[in-house]
Amino acid sequence: MEILEEMISKAEANDAYSCFKLGQKYAMGDGVDVDEAEAFKWYMKAATLGHTVSEFIIGKCYAEGIAVPKDIDESVMWYSKAALKGYPEAVAELSLIFEETDVPRDKKLFEYHSKKAEEGSPSSMYMMGVFYDLGIGTESNAEKAFQMFSGSAEMGNIDGECSKALCVLRGTGTTRDRSSGASLLKECADKGSERAKCELARCFEHGIGVPRDPKAAFDIFSKMSDTGSPIGQYHLGRCYMDAVGVEKDPIYAYSWYDVSARAACLDAEFGLARCLMGGIGVEKDAEEGIIRLTISAEKGQVNAMVMLGQLYAKGSLVKKNASASAEWFKKAADMGEPYAEYTTATNYMEGKGFRKNLKKAMYYYERSAQHGYTLGCHMIGSAYMSGNGVERDEKKGFEWCSRSAEDGYQKSQFIMAESYAKGKGVKKDPAKALELHTYLGEKGYGKSQLYVGTCFLEGKVVKASNQKAFEWFKKGAENSNPVCQYYLGYCYANGIGIKPDEKSALLWYTRAAEQGHTLSKKLVEEYTGSKVAVKGEVSPFESYTFSAENGDPEAMFILARYYEEGIGVEKDVNEAKKWYNKAASLGHFGAKKAILRFRSSNRAH
Repeated sequence: MEILEEMISKAEANDAYSCFKLGQKYAMGDGVDVDEAEAFKWYMKAATLGHTVSEFIIGKCYAEGIAVPKDIDESVMWYSKAALKGYPEAVAELSLIFEETDVPRDKKLFEYHSKKAEEGSPSSMYMMGVFYDLGIGTESNAEKAFQMFSGSAEMGNIDGECSKALCVLRGTGTTRDRSSGASLLKECADKGSERAKCELARCFEHGIGVPRDPKAAFDIFSKMSDTGSPIGQYHLGRCYMDAVGVEKDPIYAYSWYDVSARAACLDAEFGLARCLMGGIGVEKDAEEGIIRLTISAEKGQVNAMVMLGQLYAKGSLVKKNASASAEWFKKAADMGEPYAEYTTATNYMEGKGFRKNLKKAMYYYERSAQHGYTLGCHMIGSAYMSGNGVERDEKKGFEWCSRSAEDGYQKSQFIMAESYAKGKGVKKDPAKALELHTYLGEKGYGKSQLYVGTCFLEGKVVKASNQKAFEWFKKGAENSNPVCQYYLGYCYANGIGIKPDEKSALLWYTRAAEQGHTLSKKLVEEYTGSKVAVKGEVSPFESYTFSAENGDPEAMFILARYYEEGIGVEKDVNEAKKWYNKAASLGHFGAKKAILRFRSSNRAH
């Protein structure tokens, strides 16, 4: 009796698992008299707190008229909650209902849960968050999704807490904070949320909000497996397959997938399909693997959808089919998978599998960004900065690009640097711009190397320094930036930061001209009296010949290779030796080795 009183006390304090256990006791007469009404009461409380099995049981009660009047619409509402979290029995029940009965779809589900949320149901608040997040029965709205998840979390719904944590981690409808998001996930995981445990493990696996630690991810999945968790068993199999925190072991991978699949885990079906396609821990059967992969995708497994999209795009194991690829990616995108959202946006942008549709492309890029995908943040940020496909909003553009920049994406970091330099979407700050450009320049970003070089040349933000200007232009020139190549030629021609050198000036002007730099092209043509062969407009042989004749040792070396091997010209060993010698005389290491090779060959004969 003392145990029952303790359980009731915990249940009244909103412990979802205790509510569920009480429902079980009254349903089965475990230490108490069987009482369907009392069982339903506690199952309902557990369900409203986000307990997945209880949500399914409530759906079953309404479907079969247990303790409540039979109500197919109400059963669908509850089944849908459990199904959205991947509960297989709920998915199966919904499939049967949708086949046999005229039941409410998206709009009706939205209206139902909207009413329940207004009445204070934390479970329905969570569902409303899902609907706003994915655009089910309403327009997609990340801010409203976050508000609903937060309201649900405040009332003790574990699913709401987990989703709120993910919003903070990804920046969905709120300020992104990777560290805080990971901490909130840990709190949910400590309360027993399997979804939170999986997401926290993913953070450790990829280093999101926490230091990267694949072994910590493996340990989480291992502990989940020890308690009999099917999703934990699936992920443990994946760890053994992909060497996440443990050495690869195909046999273990297949075995754990098989154990998980026997417990009706849909993700495990995807894992088994991978094993069959690759012969991992089992005899290879690509045809059977594709069949099982397709079945998994059709049942709603998003990773299977993504893989099918990839296979149809490449024509790997299946016949290449751009339309099928695009459709599978879109199905995964509509379920909120960030990479699939990004790919679907790109498909609409480029007309791959769909007609080109800029508006839809921007919609999916923004959704991908809202779900934390780095490239999605960059693409929608760039769009807002330029006004391409969306109404121009430089402040929004800067905010999105700052997220991908924080993730280390250099193109976004460059946009941020330029924004500070020009005051686009943020207050103008030349010092900050130079700091960011210097960082990027040191990482080898050519356009930033040009910016820093120009600052030193003109004395912008920093004290003018011809020597430093020359050094930065040289970095950019060697990095194939045509404007840096022009400025390096300019430095050699005018003795800026270096002793004047007419030949070196011509060499760098020529390299810039070959890339289409107009002023360099004019300078070279005036100096040589010959038309510049711009790369892409003439054959590679003609382009390298022009550069070699204008003193470029790298072009001399390549031209020699062309003559030696007969690439774009008839073989001519004497001509090859001539150009190797010219390149070697200018210090080209590869040319010197080629000459030694020729000499060794002659001695051997």
